Amino acid sequence: MLTGSYRKRLEADLIRWVDGGLLSADSAGAIRRSVASESGGFGLPALLGLLGGLLIASSVAAFVAANWEDIPRLAKLGMILTGIVVCFIVAFRLERGGSPRGGDAAVTCGVLIFGAGLALVGQMYHLPADWPGGAVLVALGALATAFLMRSSGALAIAFVAICAWSFGRWEEARSGAHFAFFILYLPALWLALSRSNRLIHHLAVLAGLFWLGTAPGYWLFYRFDYGLLAYGLAVSALYVALGAIALDRGGPGLLTACLPWGLLGLVVILNAELARILDNEEARSGRAFLFVFYAYAVAVPITLLGGAMARERRFAWPLAGALLLALLVPAVFWSGIVTGIAGKIVVASFVLLAATALMVAGAIGGIRRLTVAGSILFGVSILVLLWQTIGTLLDQSLFFFAAGAALLATASGARRLFARLNPPAEREAA
Repeated sequence: MLTGSYRKRLEADLIRWVDGGLLSADSAGAIRRSVASESGGFGLPALLGLLGGLLIASSVAAFVAANWEDIPRLAKLGMILTGIVVCFIVAFRLERGGSPRGGDAAVTCGVLIFGAGLALVGQMYHLPADWPGGAVLVALGALATAFLMRSSGALAIAFVAICAWSFGRWEEARSGAHFAFFILYLPALWLALSRSNRLIHHLAVLAGLFWLGTAPGYWLFYRFDYGLLAYGLAVSALYVALGAIALDRGGPGLLTACLPWGLLGLVVILNAELARILDNEEARSGRAFLFVFYAYAVAVPITLLGGAMARERRFAWPLAGALLLALLVPAVFWSGIVTGIAGKIVVASFVLLAATALMVAGAIGGIRRLTVAGSILFGVSILVLLWQTIGTLLDQSLFFFAAGAALLATASGARRLFARLNPPAEREAA
């Protein structure tokens, strides 16, 4: 999957290679054309067409709403069906005319009309109010359209509708995980794996994250427990590991979309845990319920596997170290040192070390997201430590001094190591 950051870096590299005589201008042009043909973005004409179609549809909807009571039921049904048919005819003509993205936009409008039509039919015939049931019908229609018309817009609607249906049933049951979610999610995931659209990849990843978030059960969200932070941390580490493995091994583009969301969860939860242990009232243990063990049982082996089987191990092992350090933070809360000064020092050290390891992995692997996430984690952690001190101000000063000295020593050792691994060209020639 070609992301925007990759294309920008590739363009800069092509210019440098052509200037250095490593690549001909014709070859660089061929590479640019190949990259452009693989782009999964949403073009400007298609975007404007979609927005224009939505505005026209809104105009028609407002006109119909103003005269709704005076329109016979059959006429209402006819208008809904006509709108869907017209959208698909327009999509077919645009597809035949060489505008697949415009066709996708028209198909997306048709699916939206289908969803609105379901709600109107329910209102007309006074059907029982069951919005999760309506959501599953929309999901089925969108999935069928995405499969038959290869529409990314319809697939995006399907993911949203699947999550809405699953949430409705989960809230109604007020119990554990809604496993029926996978009846529709797995076909949608299969379709998403064959698409190059980046929005679809992120929606597929977020839909999976939604189910993982609701899996522990309704009661945990009804009465918040700090064990949820440990569970969220393990899921975030798993997402980072999966995204990193996909980047390193050239895996599916969909899996690379796990990386930014995993990093976001990692940064937020680690800083929440740091602020929590520095607060005497909140520095208490959370229960490690069953799903925490499930999440750790998956996240830890995947993290170690990613480090052991990576092609670029100099990048993979610092990342694996960062994730393992992050996963150790909840263990401090489950121990007897959670309320003492030792627990505060250990958690602060783990968080700062994890942030540093993320930056090292990003610098070595050339992955800016890792460097940015590590920098944000490190910076916010320092602000949290300044806001809520470790013990007295003297203790805080000693901690910062020791941490700074350790980082300087590490930087010096790393500089010497890199100098040995990458000797100057003159020394190699000699």
